[in-house]
Amino acid sequence: MKNHFLSYMFAQRCYTSKYSKNAKYLISLLIAALTLLLFLPATHSQNQVGVIHGSLIDGELNKPIVNYPVTLNIHKGGNVTQQETTTDENGHYHFEKLPIEFATHYSITTTYNEIEYKEKDLVLSSFVPNLVVDIVVGRLTDDPSQLRIKTYSIALGFASDEDISKGILSIIEVFVVDNKGTLPFQTTLNNETVGVYFSLPEGYEKFQRISPANLTLNSTADKVILTTPLQPGELEGGFTYTFQSSGRNIKLSRPMDFHTDHITILVPEGISIIPRSKRFKPVGRTQFHGVVYNKYEASPESGFPLGRTPDLSLVVSSQQISKGKSNVGQMIFIAVAAALAGGFLVAAIFTLRGVRRASTESEDSESTPTDEGWLRKLTDDDLKHSRTTRLEFVALLDTMHENKDISERVYNRLRKEQTERLTEILDQCKERGIDS
Repeated sequence: MKNHFLSYMFAQRCYTSKYSKNAKYLISLLIAALTLLLFLPATHSQNQVGVIHGSLIDGELNKPIVNYPVTLNIHKGGNVTQQETTTDENGHYHFEKLPIEFATHYSITTTYNEIEYKEKDLVLSSFVPNLVVDIVVGRLTDDPSQLRIKTYSIALGFASDEDISKGILSIIEVFVVDNKGTLPFQTTLNNETVGVYFSLPEGYEKFQRISPANLTLNSTADKVILTTPLQPGELEGGFTYTFQSSGRNIKLSRPMDFHTDHITILVPEGISIIPRSKRFKPVGRTQFHGVVYNKYEASPESGFPLGRTPDLSLVVSSQQISKGKSNVGQMIFIAVAAALAGGFLVAAIFTLRGVRRASTESEDSESTPTDEGWLRKLTDDDLKHSRTTRLEFVALLDTMHENKDISERVYNRLRKEQTERLTEILDQCKERGIDS
């Protein structure tokens, strides 16, 4: 009704103007055509179908690839269904009778020489019911300027009881790398083709991958490498390693192998360790699995250029030094060891996205809601080990408090948290019928 009213009013104004009869007639026709265009697509597309087709081309040889599988992914309301076809003698693929719906979009994928190629966010409409999508495979780029490390986070992790006296730390590093180009990125490292790589600090040990599965260690170059080309778009990943602290210094500096926009350092609250570089500014706190971290960030306007070596060293603050607390491994243990009560990497260590969304979490509260689902997923043996570790940790806290090795505030907070979690573990043991 609104559109008809507007058309009527517009026509009335035209008729009362000084235009000729021919002009009035043309304007009336124009109004009628516009009205039809407004209503026709929405009505017509309800039963309309479309086509997605194109060619699969070898970019290196510049010729079509024949008799090769191509997959159509149909995305609708969170669900994905698939259709598959093969290219013909001309390298052409064809998907037809595809619904044109507002809530449906498509993507095309194929895997060539173990590399997946994907054309995403393809949309059919009444105006474009026939979509041509050519896929060029086999082409790569080694231009580092198309890569950006959007965020790189380093967290002081969890020392085992066995390593406390040795001052050995566990370091967790997670990254988000963005290939801004349209081609997969691949480069060479010591005559080995790799997708992307990250340097490790001198003296690292016991490397362990978190994600993705094709992330591994090149020990001859002291690099963490992605074994396949880096596809366009973002990739999240992470890894851990142990590190021997040197007195009061934790020397984690190493060159940035690609341009890095933002670096974050996370230090467990309750220990007096800080970044040495004044470039890292304290920006508050964040929490994960019952552990509170002090957060330090560095985001220079021009980022950290490729090849630059930012100062990633950490030092024990003068306040801690004055108290004679130089055992870095012990301080890390007191702050966070209980978070690993089962002795394994908690829920995939930081769950990668936990670091990225840290800024949205509460930074004022000193406690974190209990992860009851995590306890229920433990095996009986892990639950028993968890119970033993909590008991030992509470006893150690009491001993160190008696010896005045930790402050009253840190002791009270940690003991309260660990007692609550020990109670939850004992309740779970009782529910399963595990002898206490």
